[in-house]
This record gives sequence, C-alpha cells and structure tokens, in this order.
Amino acid sequence: MLFRPGDLYAGFTIGSLLGIGGSSEVYLADDGKGPLALKIMNTESSRSELARLRFIHEFEIAVKLSHPNIVQMFAHGECDGRLWSSHEYIDGAEAKGPLRNTEPDPTLAVAILTGIAHALDYAHIQRVVHLDVKPANMLISRSAPETDEVPEAGPHDPDPKLVARVKLSDFGTARPLDGVGPKLVRDGFVVGSLPYAAPELLRGQPVRPATDQYALACAAAELLTGEVPFPITNRLKLAEAQVHAAPPDISRRRAWIPSAVGSILRKCLAKDPHARYSSCAEPIRMIARALRDINPYD
Repeated sequence: MLFRPGDLYAGFTIGSLLGIGGSSEVYLADDGKGPLALKIMNTESSRSELARLRFIHEFEIAVKLSHPNIVQMFAHGECDGRLWSSHEYIDGAEAKGPLRNTEPDPTLAVAILTGIAHALDYAHIQRVVHLDVKPANMLISRSAPETDEVPEAGPHDPDPKLVARVKLSDFGTARPLDGVGPKLVRDGFVVGSLPYAAPELLRGQPVRPATDQYALACAAAELLTGEVPFPITNRLKLAEAQVHAAPPDISRRRAWIPSAVGSILRKCLAKDPHARYSSCAEPIRMIARALRDINPYD
C-alpha cells in the first residue's frame, strides 16, 4: 500500500484501500466535501509515458460524460511524482455471473444489462466507444441514489431503482469515434479484454458502437450462465474463435433460458458489426421481455 488511513495526500484525507491494480491503487478518501474514490498511480507507472497517457486519457474522456449509469469523474492532478484522479465512490461490488451449479437472479442480471446499455448508448451519442465492457467494469451500488428523477418502468422493464444502482466504470481504453487520440497500447497488444473483444477490434479495423454491443452480449452470456460465449483459456484459440467461429446458442447452456434470448445474443455477436442491432438498449429490452417472470428454479 502506498498510503495508510489518515494520511494526507494532494488535499485528500486517505481512508481505506478499495483496490489494487497493476499500476495504481484506489482509496476511499475525503476532500472535505464528502467521500469519493481516489485513484493514485504508483511512482514507476507515473514515469511511463504510455501509462501517463492512458491515465490522463481516461480522465479526459470520462469527465465529459454525465449519465446516472456512468461513474462520475471529478478532478485529476499530480503530487509527489504520482498522478491521481478522483471520482464518484460506489459503495458496492462488481457484477458477477453465477457460480458452477448455481443459477443467477435474472431480475438483477437484466437490471445490470439495462443500466450498462443506457450508459453505452449515451456514450455513443457523445461519440465515445468504451472498448472494455465486461462484468468487472459494471458496478452495483448497495442502494439507489436519492432522487425523484427515477423514470417509470414499462411492463417489461426492470425496477428503475435497481437499474439506477448500476454504474459503468473504467474508460481507460475508451476512444472517440473519430479515432483521434493518443496511442494507448504497444504494438501487438489488443485494446480491451479478449473474452469480450469483437472481431473488428481484433482485426484492427475501425471500432463503432456495435463493438461495445458485442462485448455487452458477451457479458450478458456470462451474467446469465457463468461463461462468456467462447470459454477458451488459450488466448490464440480464443482470438480465432472471436474472429471466425459461429456464435454459440447461449440458451442451450441453461434449460430455463428461452430460445429467444439465444437468438438475440447471436445477432449481437454477429461477425459483421453492421448485422448487429442499432443500439445497445434494443436487444436488452428484448431479453428483458423474454425473461419476464422466469424463475431458474421452477
């Protein structure tokens, strides 16, 4: 750990450690106005030109996005040779798929997917693609925000208060749709996470909103069944499957999943991005309708 509870850094009072990554640590902190999350890059990474570019790029992308399902960025700076950024503190946990021999809560899964789909469609309108959509970047707070602006739910929509607890995080590999921006990875490295990577991303072709939709479908498969569409551990074989293999029928993995859900996800996973849906919310609404009143244990 770089800091201990009670330490002062860059005007923040450090609290408990929230997480440790390869290049930074995240702390619960207070700036005198209330709790927030403080991400502090370690000294070695702060000296790396590539790491600095990614750190600052994430802030500059995310700070422009204001949506109830996106973790809000506040400020960034440098102190004692380390870069830091502050953002909204989410008192909760990452989304996870069901463990082996257990079933998920379809209501929660659909709420998570709905919130993330709303966040992605908003980001796409702002001309930003996330490029690292996966359950680890989907946060679920313990309670809904206190606001009177919760939309009414339709007959097939998940509980809006549950959807309001969902937040999309980590814009470290996000890109403007016009492609303008710093080079964020070394040659030969793939942006994002391979189990959720769309074929066009792996081919080095232009990315688009449908690229995030592909990753969202991979995450949906994991949240509903515990496995991504292609649960392959060998990275070369996994990349080959993402680019060339026919999308699997997710509904065959669990008896309670309607065949319609498998068909919807297969379209999201089409190799040609033009063959996918026109938005992220569209397929998730269809999945919500198909899973309405489904109980995996019936």
